[in-house]
This record gives sequence, structure tokens and C-alpha cells, in this order.
Amino acid sequence: MAVNLHDGTAMNDHPLPALRNQFLSLHKLLMNAERAAYEKEGNVIESPMQFLQLLMEHERFAWLRQLSQLVVVMDEAMEEKPPITKERMDALVGEARHLLLGSEEPGSFAVRYAKVRGRESAVAAAHAEISKSFV
Repeated sequence: MAVNLHDGTAMNDHPLPALRNQFLSLHKLLMNAERAAYEKEGNVIESPMQFLQLLMEHERFAWLRQLSQLVVVMDEAMEEKPPITKERMDALVGEARHLLLGSEEPGSFAVRYAKVRGRESAVAAAHAEISKSFV
């Protein structure tokens, strides 16, 4: 069954649902890349639970939380009653674009993301696909 927007058009005609799924895949790629970099520096992650704790609490991984939070906002928005409006979906796509590309401030998500994208071909490939949602 197709989910409709507030104005009656199909949600699947909008890039947001696909973008949300792409962001989940990107998040996993970034977590794995950052884990590998962390371990390459001589740090040992002994269990999945320890890694989860690092993701949630360690400053090194704090930048990834912004992506996690945006995916949660997307999920919540797409489940809203009454249904999400096209304008809200457009705004979330804009937030996604800004997160990935919008800031050149040192330490920002966009700057850290660009560094990982430059060293990890899988992240660069995922970015190329995600960028198609921004046109």
C-alpha cells in the first residue's frame, strides 16, 4: 500500500524515503571506517557492546551522532499523522544536504565526512548515489 503525503501525492514519488535508506547505509560505512581508523591508532575494541558505548559516548565518534539523529527525524516525520507534507520532506532533504556538504568549519560533520570520503572508496561511492537525491 502506497503511503500518501498530506496533499494526496505518493510518498514514493519523493526522494526522502530512498535518501533515508541511503543514509542508514552511509552511517554503517562511516561507523566501520571510523572503527578501523580508531583501531589502526592502537586502540582495541573488544566487543560490539564496547563499540556501541564508544559510538554513544566517546568524543571521537560524536560527529556520527548527527547523522543518526537526522535518520531518526526522517523516520519520525514519515510516520507523522496527519501525513508529512511535501514541504516538510523537501526541508528534510535540505537538512541532509546541508549536513553532508554545508559547512567548512573545522570539526563540522561536513569536513569530517569529506575526509573519510576522500580515503574510503565505499563512502565516496555511497556519496555519489546520495548526491542524486539532491538535484
